[in-house]
Amino acid sequence: ADFSDDDDVTKILDTWEEHKPEMETIESKEKLSGSKMGAGFTKEMQVMFRRQSTMIVRDPVLYLGRAFIFLVCNIVFSLVYWRTREFEQMQVLNKVWIGVWFVGVPTNMGVVAVYALNDEFKSLARETQNGMINVVSYVLAKSILVLPIMYIFAVFAVGVPGYGLLKWAGSTFMRVSVIWSATVYAFECIAETLSVMFDDPILGMLSFMNLWFAAFLFGGLFLPLGTMYWPFKAFYYVMPLQYYIRSVTYTHFIDGNWDMCTTPLFSPVCSTTGSGVEILQQTSDRYFSLVDTEDTFFLDVVKLLGIAIFFKIVYIVGLIYRAGKASKVNAP
Repeated sequence: ADFSDDDDVTKILDTWEEHKPEMETIESKEKLSGSKMGAGFTKEMQVMFRRQSTMIVRDPVLYLGRAFIFLVCNIVFSLVYWRTREFEQMQVLNKVWIGVWFVGVPTNMGVVAVYALNDEFKSLARETQNGMINVVSYVLAKSILVLPIMYIFAVFAVGVPGYGLLKWAGSTFMRVSVIWSATVYAFECIAETLSVMFDDPILGMLSFMNLWFAAFLFGGLFLPLGTMYWPFKAFYYVMPLQYYIRSVTYTHFIDGNWDMCTTPLFSPVCSTTGSGVEILQQTSDRYFSLVDTEDTFFLDVVKLLGIAIFFKIVYIVGLIYRAGKASKVNAP
């Protein structure tokens, strides 16, 4: 039904009686039991790739629609933070915050994925219980298709808004787009997990919003790590945002052509040399302790992918368990 018109389906049902096969006998069942039945895994993967690709194109809300929203929202942020185009020390804090907003709204849009993926899961569960598809082929095909989409998201989100309007250095594009994609992918895996945890998608969406707010609360911007107590400190390490903020801030600041500080009483930081390292250090000491003068890009990407893989595993386990559940038929 995903790829056929209603008229075609009706025609097949109307002509069923004309082509209905004879009932199987015990002998025919025994002959078939020893033969290889069903499509091979390679063929099944081909069908699943075609199916998922078609669904991505036909339903623009989940991916294509979000990419457009990322573009529009971040263009608005670029216009609001227009003065961050220059490397002025007066704009240091705004430069940090524009990087945060560029990923904050896109990750929040994962709440849409929870709803859409919950609906997709219910269809998948019915088809799995009827023996029509294999969960493994679905997960593989979907994961392979989604990974490049995360990078396409990054191109939409930071391409024109960041590098076109805010004049970010072109040499930083690969690093920024990769860390941005890894962050959004981590939240996408969280959305996938919550989409199969609840029958009601609203509960999954509310849970996602709680996790998104927790990511901001424990992201190191509002509460430095030193002011947190256990077990709340654990959230600082397992939430994705702090790794993104640290790497993006370092990437933008370290090689920037900063102006000289002339108003030490009013400037949030004041470096007489305009050194990126010195500005990063002052930003860390005075405002955001998570900002580092060391390049932690590769470590941050690995940690973000680790968070994504953890939630992906939880998602697969939940998917297999819930999709494989069948209704019990009680004896009369």
